[in-house]
Amino acid sequence: YLWIASDDDSQLWGSSDANPANKSLIASVTGWTGSREWNKFTSQKTAALSLVAGQIYYFEALYKEGGGGDNIAIG
Repeated sequence: YLWIASDDDSQLWGSSDANPANKSLIASVTGWTGSREWNKFTSQKTAALSLVAGQIYYFEALYKEGGGGDNIAIG
């Protein structure tokens, strides 16, 4: 599993390989969380990921700051 936390909105995209063209949305924050607050929204946690040691994977995080404090973390 991977988690994403952010203030404000964010999206975590991932691919089953190194090709960005194969990415899909795997987790998101729709609102805001505290720094490293992993369990505020069910959408913050990915489904189980099966990764192979030594294989390269593509991940991309998109983040929007609306005002006030700011943070983003992936764990």
